[in-house]
Amino acid sequence: MPLVGNPIRIAVAGGNYGGLGAVKSLYLNLLATNPDYDGTKQAPPNPNINITLIDRRDGFVHYLGMTRGISNPEYGRQLWIPYADMPWLQHPSIAIKKNIISRITPKHIEFADSNEKMEFDYLVLAMGLSRNAPIGVSASTEHEYLDSIHRYHTLIQDAKSIAIVGGGAVGTEMAADLKSDYPEKDIVLIHSRKLPVQGPFMDEFRHEVVNVLHKLGVKTIFGERVIDESAVKEDFSLANSKHSAILPELIDSVKRKATLITSSGSKVQADLVFKCLGAKNKSPLIDLPSSNEHVLFSSHGIRVNSCMQVDDPKYQHIFAVGDISNLAVAKYAGAAVRSGGTAGENIAKLINSKGAPVDLSQMKSRGGKNKGDKGENKIGPGATAGSAGYSHMKLELGEHYCVIQSDDGVVPPEVASSMSSPDIKLSKVKRNLAVGRYLPLER
Repeated sequence: MPLVGNPIRIAVAGGNYGGLGAVKSLYLNLLATNPDYDGTKQAPPNPNINITLIDRRDGFVHYLGMTRGISNPEYGRQLWIPYADMPWLQHPSIAIKKNIISRITPKHIEFADSNEKMEFDYLVLAMGLSRNAPIGVSASTEHEYLDSIHRYHTLIQDAKSIAIVGGGAVGTEMAADLKSDYPEKDIVLIHSRKLPVQGPFMDEFRHEVVNVLHKLGVKTIFGERVIDESAVKEDFSLANSKHSAILPELIDSVKRKATLITSSGSKVQADLVFKCLGAKNKSPLIDLPSSNEHVLFSSHGIRVNSCMQVDDPKYQHIFAVGDISNLAVAKYAGAAVRSGGTAGENIAKLINSKGAPVDLSQMKSRGGKNKGDKGENKIGPGATAGSAGYSHMKLELGEHYCVIQSDDGVVPPEVASSMSSPDIKLSKVKRNLAVGRYLPLER
């Protein structure tokens, strides 16, 4: 294909579920479009398209499995998938830039360790939400990641008692995985609310989560905050890392030999403490001045329309996907992949339209179905995660228990357990990422 003018520059800021979903969609809609393309080989070159994936890591991390990965190192070692193992990403029109983003403007991206500015014609923001390490992976290479898995596993093995602070989805799964793998250890979950897993979920769902935790032998302290703590400082703490101010995952939340005081005055002593508190938005890195009548940033993320474009007419070339957007859905991997796919498809439509009006694809809800207050709300301008009704959720609590909320309510325990995924969808993710081959994303 001959070069026609300057190549169109598409930047995807952030990898993982949303970012890779966007790049894969761009690959399929801009590069693998020849009639003879059958999905079993590399798409032909296109010198008119430049796609750059920017990530501080050199690989994908299957975050859904991180709590079990920390508890079970044999499983944990499989959660890092190098970008080099994804053949379609090696396309000559796709570049992977390993760097830390420090600022994003309407026209260019700046980096933390250089004066370089990378300009773009289209941008997908897929930087997600950050959690402190170890759930928020601090490693930037596979070697660093494997070292960290070994380090945390050694700490767990040496501990007789472990406390988890924070009873959201991550905290409850962490407690269940630890107790399942180490039934002899004392595991306690401390949460500030009366029931775990806040969000658009039924109390019946939350009560069933508590039932499973107790069945496993996890001790629970609900309705109390940790108001004071003392602990041995870890020599591997990343709190003083150079870029920890913009990358919360570089701050390690693990404490050893800790004494925790709750709001009721209770004292909890633990050999090891994992903090699984709320995720943090990276929006301060994004410098997009909004129009007078528009507010770009909400407490739930960057405001987007149903086409995943930033909800401001000045920024129709910028899209936000996954956890960093204010999608009216629970923040999980499937929604991030779908939103990334929608953004990639729409960028391809805009490019192929050559400035003519075009109908963009809209992000479809995976719930709702007009069932009153159940399911996800439809996504529209100004939608927020806080406006969602009851949403889908599947919690994997150890290898043998699963709690599910669907369109029709909470799935009966015996049925839910039969629907558990022992590898926490790792094999499905590998298929979707086409590791070792060129096949399209599963729909």
